[in-house]
Order: sequence, then C-alpha cells, then structure tokens
Amino acid sequence: MSAEPVDNLPSITVGALRQNPTSMIHDVRAGQSYVLTDRGVPTARIIPFRRSRWIPASQVRSLLQTDSFPQWAADIADVRQAESDRDPWESR
Repeated sequence: MSAEPVDNLPSITVGALRQNPTSMIHDVRAGQSYVLTDRGVPTARIIPFRRSRWIPASQVRSLLQTDSFPQWAADIADVRQAESDRDPWESR
C-alpha cells in the first residue's frame, strides 16, 4: 500500500488511497500516520484526529509564574559570572 517513507512516515499514493481507503483509515484510527504523495511529491500528512485540550489562561499564567526549578536561577547566575565578555570566535 505504501511507497517510499517520507520523514520517517510511511507514504501512500493517491492511487493506492483511492483503491483501498479502508485499510489506511483503519491504520490511522489505530494511531498510524501517513504522508500522502501525488505523482511522487509529498502533498499532505494524514494523522489521527485528536481533540484539542484547552487550558484556561489563568491556569497557564499560574504555571508560568511558578518557580518550578529554583536552582536554575542560581545555575544561570554562576554560568554568567564564569563567562567573560570575550568573543569566543576571536583568536587568542
């Protein structure tokens, strides 16, 4: 059913899809993705449908304001202090 893989996904030609769409649809329902090719040119990705999960803005804001890794700030400060203003590509 599929031609050469594209982007590590199996590809399916328009002709093959016309001849047997049921098999590909079954695979996609099971989680498989395909690249649809038309005359050898990758044209579309066929991927399983997944409903969007919306997160309220207040929850996103709360997550972004939380200091999940307090040690990171100290680590970044240490690295910045250890760095010089010298251009790393400049020859010595």
